[in-house]
Order: sequence, then structure tokens, then C-alpha cells
Amino acid sequence: MSDAALAQTCARPLRPTDPVRVGPYVPLGLLGSGGMGRVYLARHGDGTPGLAAVKVVRPELAEDPRFRRRFEREATVHARVGAPYTPELFGTGFEADNELLWMATAYLPGLNLAEAVQDHGVIAPPGVWRLIGDLGRALAALAAVGIVHRDFKPSNVLLTQQGAHVIDFGIAQAVDASAITSTGSRVGTPAFMSPEYLRDGRCDTASDVFCCASTVVHALTGHAPFGDGTGMDVLHRIASEQPNTEVMANVSAADPALSALLTACLDKDPALRPGPQDLIDAAATHPRAIFWQEPLGSRLRARQQAYDALRAGPVPGEQTPTERVTYPAAGPGFGPPVTPVLPVPPPAAPARRRRRPYAALAAVLAVCAVAATAFLLTRPSSSDAITGAASTAGTADDGAGPSSPSKKPQEKGQEKPKGQGQLVDTGASATPSSSSNGTQSTSPTPHPTSKTPGTPTPTPSTSTPAPAKPPWLTDCTYYSGTEQTQLGDRGQRVVQVQCMLTKRGYSVGSSGVDGDFGKDTDTAVRSFQTAKGLEVDGQVGPNTWAALRSST
Repeated sequence: MSDAALAQTCARPLRPTDPVRVGPYVPLGLLGSGGMGRVYLARHGDGTPGLAAVKVVRPELAEDPRFRRRFEREATVHARVGAPYTPELFGTGFEADNELLWMATAYLPGLNLAEAVQDHGVIAPPGVWRLIGDLGRALAALAAVGIVHRDFKPSNVLLTQQGAHVIDFGIAQAVDASAITSTGSRVGTPAFMSPEYLRDGRCDTASDVFCCASTVVHALTGHAPFGDGTGMDVLHRIASEQPNTEVMANVSAADPALSALLTACLDKDPALRPGPQDLIDAAATHPRAIFWQEPLGSRLRARQQAYDALRAGPVPGEQTPTERVTYPAAGPGFGPPVTPVLPVPPPAAPARRRRRPYAALAAVLAVCAVAATAFLLTRPSSSDAITGAASTAGTADDGAGPSSPSKKPQEKGQEKPKGQGQLVDTGASATPSSSSNGTQSTSPTPHPTSKTPGTPTPTPSTSTPAPAKPPWLTDCTYYSGTEQTQLGDRGQRVVQVQCMLTKRGYSVGSSGVDGDFGKDTDTAVRSFQTAKGLEVDGQVGPNTWAALRSST
């Protein structure tokens, strides 16, 4: 990984107090921090292409059940909207042991609109028409799933080479959901609120259109249409007065058609405002920029190149998983990193050679232990009934076939042992042979025997075999993590949930295991949670994953 590429994304190098892993993600740098927590630029730990932006919440907030419900609501909203108008939601997680609450979305290599205007100046009309078209499609996508953003502002619009995207759904709300703020309080940025929201808390798609228009005016002029600032005077102008005359004159001078459209969007009456499709149609009839203007375009290209370098290159000084068992203490306001459960990797790099003697000694001891176990399991016993015991390794969970037991024919007339799992003597004796992993196993070799008529076929007694794994553990092996999976999700995690529920006797709908977390799957999850005494919320989090993977 290039330090220059990391700097180009505006991510700061990690500090000793930062985690080396958050859920299944490996942080590369710190994108930002605030009152809620920190956001890390991270790579998928399993090698999946692409980068993630992982938001980690402060532990004192993560401990609050009400905040966690709000956080889950944000994730649900994100999942309902989906790409390309918003960053794709990868997953969320909560580690109760260390209060580590996180959410991972796709990292989009871009610049938010507020930074773009501040650093590179206002957007020219062709770029603004492109912006209106992209934001109109984003608003249409939100409206299609019944979501109101409620905080549409320049810093929540991300510009990339591919277009404009809407980000940060921290206070977004479903149209039919109850308010998450107390009576009389308002959340959002004053200069970019709508009049009906300020007056009576009403918020719908028309409100988002108003806020979107204020954001576009800022992109074109560098100012909000009712004045910048956060004071009560700004709120009063939004609720009761017309847009600033000087600001709107600048809009009209830049493009009269833009002025007419934005003025209509800023109407105090929500019913008179254009809808998202009107914005899309208007943008389609005017010249739009294919590329963002310079020097903004060059800045975005450089950030895309940095993204490609970070996605493909190795992480400098990346440690192996076993070397990450011990973590540094967390800093103030930040919970300790989650300890991953990872497979043992190959030997460490040459820089850590002093650890190799210990690793070699551990490997020798492990081999000796395996060999001793194999010897004890396969050596002849002193019993008169049999001379070899059937190995239980064949019924272990690793899927290996049963070892052939050593047997001695029974005396004539002796009763055959009763019970399940009996092995019929084939007239072969067992001789030791070496397996590919260096441990001993037994394999039958031809052995001539003479039997007299009427002699019963000898059958040795065996140890009680381990109970067979249930089908939801043997037939459903698509996903092994614990990321939260819920209504609206798609992919391998949903396939795993549906498969396990189906094998347990729950119906996930007529489509069966299709990888789409729909209402039928949600109903099945809730039924399963009720049967297991879990919190019935329809979300497959760590506790529900554990219950699904239990053998009962």
C-alpha cells in the first residue's frame, strides 16, 4: 500500500490505539472522527475486492439500547435504498464484550459537495444540471422505498467520477415510522431544512426536494438560498420569507432555466413543488457535463487512482492473524478492538525469525500428540472378545471415513454383541499404515481363514458413534460470519439463513432459498426467534446466528 495513495484519500495513518480489525474488516487509515465515533478506510479481511468505510461508534453510545436501535434503523434504511444512489451497505455488527458497534458501507472515492465548492469553487451550470439529474434519481429511489432523508445538505452529497451519491442516513426515517426526536426538537442543519419541517415536524419527499434545491443553490452560488449560518434568523427566513434576492439573482444570471426550476422547488407549499421525476426530466432536456469541471475533475481522478492502488496493493507491515491476538489498549472514547477468530497462518516473515523456534517446537509437540492419540486408539486391547477397537475418528465432524478395526473371530457359539453401528467381520486383519499426514491408521489386508459350517460371523462391539450432524449444519455451508442480516438484504448470508431455516422446518416462501430476504423469510426468522426465546426482531444478528448454527 502506497502512503501517497492513502494520503490522496485524505485518510490519516493508523495510530497504535486504533484497532487492527473491525469485524471482518482490516483498517488501512482513519477517514474521520466526530461525536459519534470514527470512520476507517478498510479492506475486506477475506480478500473480497473493493474498500469499505467502517463507522465505529463510541462505546458509551454503543452501550445504550436506544442508540443501538437507532443505529440499526440507519442500517435498515441504507439497505432499503441500495446502490448506486447511495453507498452499498456491507453489514453491521455489535460485539457485546467490548461494546464495539460498527457499520460498513462501500467506500466511494470522491469528495463531498461542501468540500468541492470550498476547495475548487462553485459548479458551472452544465455540472449543476448533471447534479440535479443524479440527485433526482436518488430522491426517486428514496421515495420508491418510502424513505425520507431529512438531512439533505452539501456535505451529504458525494461527488465521484461516476456521478453524485447521497450519504449519511443517520436521521433518515421511513415515512410510516414514528418520530425519533422529542416534541419540539428538530435534527438537521438549519440552513438546509424545509419550512414544513420547522413549523410542525412534517417531513416527506417534498421536504427532501426543498432541501435538495437549497443544496443545488449552494453548489451554483456558494451560498444557501435563505442565508448561511445556524441562528434563529435563518430558521425564521426559511419558515416565513422568500429566498435571498441577491443569491437567486446570481442563480438567474448563471442559467434562467435553473433559476425557474429551483425557485419552484423552494416554494413554501409542498404541493406546488416539482417531484423527483420532474428533476430528472428537466435535467434530461439541458446540456449536462459528462465530466466534472477542472480542477475538481482532476482531484476526483486522483482519488479514483488512489482507490485502485489501495484496493490492489498489499498493506505495509500487515501482521499475520496469530500475531494480532494481543492488541494495544484503546484510547479515550473508543472501545477496544474485536478479537478475531482466525485460522493459523503460515510461518511469519523473516523479520520475525526469533519466533520460529517456538513455532517449530509447538508443531513438533502437536504432531507427537496426534501420533500418541492415534496409537492409543488403534493398539490392541486385552479383551478376549476382540483384539481391536473401532476408531471413533470415522464419525468425527471432519468428514473422514471410518478406520477399519482390528478384529479377532469369536469363539464358536458366542453371542454377537447387540447394538447399533456393528461392523461385520470380512475375514481381514488390520495392519498399520501411514496416512498422508504422518499419523498411523489401519487398513485391511487379505487374510486366509477357514470356517466350518455353522460358525457364526464374528462381529466386534464398537464405541457408540458420535451423533450425526443435523442437516442445517451439513447442508448449509455458504457463509460462516455473524454480520447482521435482515429484511431487504441479498446474497450469501441470506442464502445461509434461508437454507438453515428450511432444513429446520420453517418455510421461507414459495421461492425457497433464493437469496432475497423478503417478508416470508422475515416471518420465518421471527418464528425461529420466538421458538428459541430470542429477541423477536426479524434480524439475524450474532445471537440468532449462534442459535441457527446450534445442533439443537
